[in-house]
Amino acid sequence: MNLYSFRNFINIKIFFLFLYIKITDDTFLSEMNCPLFHSFTFIKGIGIRTEGALNELGVHCWDDIIKRQRPELFPKQKWDSLLSGVNSALEALKILDVSQLTSLIPKVEHWKMIPTFIGRIAYLDIETTGLSHHYSHITTIAVYDGKKVHDFIRGENLDEFPGFIAKFPAIATFYGKSFDIPFIKHEMRIEFHQIHFDVCFLLRRLKIKGGLKRIKRRFGISRGGLDALDGYMAVLLWKRFEKTQEREYLETLLAYNNEDVINLEFPLNKAYNLLIEKEPVFIPSLDLPKKEVKNPFIANKRVIDEILGRRTRLYS
Repeated sequence: MNLYSFRNFINIKIFFLFLYIKITDDTFLSEMNCPLFHSFTFIKGIGIRTEGALNELGVHCWDDIIKRQRPELFPKQKWDSLLSGVNSALEALKILDVSQLTSLIPKVEHWKMIPTFIGRIAYLDIETTGLSHHYSHITTIAVYDGKKVHDFIRGENLDEFPGFIAKFPAIATFYGKSFDIPFIKHEMRIEFHQIHFDVCFLLRRLKIKGGLKRIKRRFGISRGGLDALDGYMAVLLWKRFEKTQEREYLETLLAYNNEDVINLEFPLNKAYNLLIEKEPVFIPSLDLPKKEVKNPFIANKRVIDEILGRRTRLYS
């Protein structure tokens, strides 16, 4: 290739690079299909009534604010606030600036950002020796990153969890805002700055209540033969492992812990899809995951039978 041809080649590459950047910027709003793009109430001074007035004037989404001129009947000061707020939120979403997003978007509307974070969510669940973080401690933490499960075990690699979880801009839990996260904060002395999607509370908005086991039964989610186990039995498994140091008890506990995070993506997406049905505009739904994720640990049947028998005697 001569120098002239090489320069032409470089110029063509640069042209297409800038074209890609422009297309990406121009189509961000339409491609993300995020319900937040149809909301203005997160902006200071904009309430439900003002949002309704905007809709009546033909302003339905952020794109309308950015590309259209201010409607003649709409106050200039509020329009300037809308334009500033929308641009700030849009830039924060493009680069997933979590600090900026949490300062701009009220927690009640965080669920509307779920599509933006798909593929970057850490699905998290902990097992403990009891219910109170004042008198109990964490035994295992399972994190599903959308592709594989990562386990953190007391006495082995639990201290690696803070550095690992800090890589994710968003986390998803079931009742984690009230249990898992306060437990971790208290014991490990770390803060969580991620966007937090708590499936339990999202479902409660839809009048769907119950624990994770009940929710999974409702949605037809299999727990891989671990339906008989519960949180109390997870405590017994850890105590038995501590006493005997036999890995079968630990591996059964990890299998149980892992199943909860592997199967958390489905109810998160399902909750989102049910919530957008209540939105005044059409929003495309999220695909419900159908992939089979391999649990790196297998529950030991002998151990399960033993723990079930132990539990029966304790309550008899």
